[in-house]
Amino acid sequence: MAHSGKDLYQRFELQVRTPKKRTLLDAFLPAPETLESTVAPQAAPPLPVPEMSPEEMAFYRPRDRDDEPDEEPKPRPKKKVVSKKKKEEAPKSLQDEIAEFMSRDGAGLAPDDDLGASISSALDPKPDPEKKD
Repeated sequence: MAHSGKDLYQRFELQVRTPKKRTLLDAFLPAPETLESTVAPQAAPPLPVPEMSPEEMAFYRPRDRDDEPDEEPKPRPKKKVVSKKKKEEAPKSLQDEIAEFMSRDGAGLAPDDDLGASISSALDPKPDPEKKD
């Protein structure tokens, strides 16, 4: 692509305005080259980058890996060894598991004795203390 005296931004603007495929509507629109550019041309070339002193250059240099001691990698967690006794143990029946669970804390999950009373009190509305018949 030939440089037509336009800077990078103006060339990009022209490329964006130019459609890849022309449509019927493009016949009624002005040519992209005739439109005024919205990008202001640069007045002067950019200023040169100031030179850095050796101290500043040392500040930005990447650190050498030899300067720092290597950190030891974290040890991997060890897998728990499953004892052969548990592997070879025959599966318990459902009744045995229930009996073991119920005997754990003595009562297991004993049903509430006063369950019926709590349900009936929840269903009956409490009488208002202000209203008396």
